[in-house]
Amino acid sequence: MRAHRRTLLLPLVLPVGAGLVLGLVSPSLALQMQPLSDAFIRLLGWLTYPLIFCMLAVSAAALGRDRELGRIGAYAITYFAVMSVLAMLVGLGLGWALEPGVGATFGFDAEATVASGSAAHAGVFDWLERLPSLQANNLFLLAAALPVGGILGRVPKSGLLAFAENCRARLFNAVKLVLMLAPLAAFGAMASAVGRYGLGSLWPLFKFIAAINFASMVFVLIVFGGAARLVGLPLLRFLAHVRAVLYLVFFTSSSLAGLAPLSEKLEDLGCPRAVTDIVLPFSYSLNLAGTYLYIALALVFLMQAAQVQPGWHELMLMLGLAFVSSKGAVGVAGSGIATLATTVALLRVVPPEMVTILFAIDRTMKCRLLTNVIGHGVACVVVAAWEGSLDRLAMSDEISKKY
Repeated sequence: MRAHRRTLLLPLVLPVGAGLVLGLVSPSLALQMQPLSDAFIRLLGWLTYPLIFCMLAVSAAALGRDRELGRIGAYAITYFAVMSVLAMLVGLGLGWALEPGVGATFGFDAEATVASGSAAHAGVFDWLERLPSLQANNLFLLAAALPVGGILGRVPKSGLLAFAENCRARLFNAVKLVLMLAPLAAFGAMASAVGRYGLGSLWPLFKFIAAINFASMVFVLIVFGGAARLVGLPLLRFLAHVRAVLYLVFFTSSSLAGLAPLSEKLEDLGCPRAVTDIVLPFSYSLNLAGTYLYIALALVFLMQAAQVQPGWHELMLMLGLAFVSSKGAVGVAGSGIATLATTVALLRVVPPEMVTILFAIDRTMKCRLLTNVIGHGVACVVVAAWEGSLDRLAMSDEISKKY
């Protein structure tokens, strides 16, 4: 099993190590590697958003004919709402308990940070910037796919439903092919991050990084662990089962990269495709526990750094706005801080420019993405168990394997 683990890790660890070395040895050249990561995420977007649309449309067509599938949707939305509220409350509580922003001083200029970020893309891979970006709000995908699926369900003999299902299968395979470029993306992301910020420039923000990682670990082990145990799933065994997906998301900084392989892992675990095709696309839009946790803790961090003492009314208003604005967040690094910046700019509890303090470490917020992906997987297992379609024999066989 150790050899198998090395097989999973080496294709990503070696490029990350090479990126780290390049960032330390030649920061100027390393900055030019950022387009490798950005182009990978853009290419994934071109395939993953249509894939989500097809999955939703096919599922909506089935929902219109099958009351059981309608029950799956109701279970999923209930579960998402509970987890979202819990994530906000845990982030808020741990933010006040850990006090990451108390006495914070920052040794870099925010405007310079933004400028360095915009200049990072100039270099030998400039041509990759010509690859257009497909920025699709997942809520718009939901709003468009559900009525389309309803129409397809009413005319099953037209062949359009079969066409949508065929598109889903082909896009699924295409995403798997694109994921072969993940090592290049991991190399570019690591090289540019180290070249831009260095290893020592992040010290003023290490307290916040430690706090958000600790909060994510607590949330995963206690909240997700509790939900998983309610349906008989040992969380640590589940994490071992999906570890390849987590490696991929960690090194590429994109939860979209985990959509297709996570779906396959869940089917191996006993979740029927009828459940994963409904729950996963909804989860990528409505079940972003890692993002909510990050936003709540970051708001507390910024208020502590600015020495602002808000009342509970203001705090609840902030969390409510962040909760709503993050519902359409894209599953890539940057969506969380974009939502945070929007929330701060609208409420002005702290100066909006303070958000730029967190720009320097946004690419290090892997815990946000990992928590989201773990949440997507646990949600599928819980919903499948609730509605009685989870193959417990398959789950038992899978999680009993030695990793």
